[in-house]
Amino acid sequence: MRTLSLIIAVIVSAAAVSTAHAAPPAVEFEGQRYTLGFEDHTTLEDGQMGDAIAEFTLPGETVEDWSKLFAFYAYPQMGDDPAAAVEAVGKAVKDANKDANYAISIDEETGEAIIDFLTWQPESDVMEFNVFKYARAEDGRGLIAMQFAQHVTVADTDVEEMRALRVRAVKDMSDMDMEQAQTYFAGKRSQSSADAGDGGKPSVAEAGEDN
Repeated sequence: MRTLSLIIAVIVSAAAVSTAHAAPPAVEFEGQRYTLGFEDHTTLEDGQMGDAIAEFTLPGETVEDWSKLFAFYAYPQMGDDPAAAVEAVGKAVKDANKDANYAISIDEETGEAIIDFLTWQPESDVMEFNVFKYARAEDGRGLIAMQFAQHVTVADTDVEEMRALRVRAVKDMSDMDMEQAQTYFAGKRSQSSADAGDGGKPSVAEAGEDN
């Protein structure tokens, strides 16, 4: 269940897809190490990198089958207001599941914004807890975001455990430095710029048309 992908699709528009291959460092969160499982980005008309994603998973898990997930996102055309971004995510959450609730916090000093929520699919006994943090991109191109998600089985989790998970995850996300995501996407943008300067590389779909 990748609720995140469905929610983000509501907020951002799709473009032609190209795939990158350079693996970033692993992510450490709540004492666990996540390694890159998937990365992708859209390409703008000028050949520059558009919306981008990098998903990290625990050992033995995949982006299609995970208990916990960590991710980086870049939204170069999404404006530069983290507070507006989390409000848009909250609206998308409610549109997808009217019974879901969310909470938002804004750091007045840094402008960073956090949203956390719990959602689920109809008739499913597995819920998905998410916490996102948004910040302005250091190069001024839109926003950068981090996400932590965890699948929670209803029968195995009581209210106190769920509350503890939320408090811990929101605090730890608040403490996370956005520098790793900033650096990761800066490298991807540099590569996209180099590719655009060389006339661009064919996308996976374009390469397939030549075979």
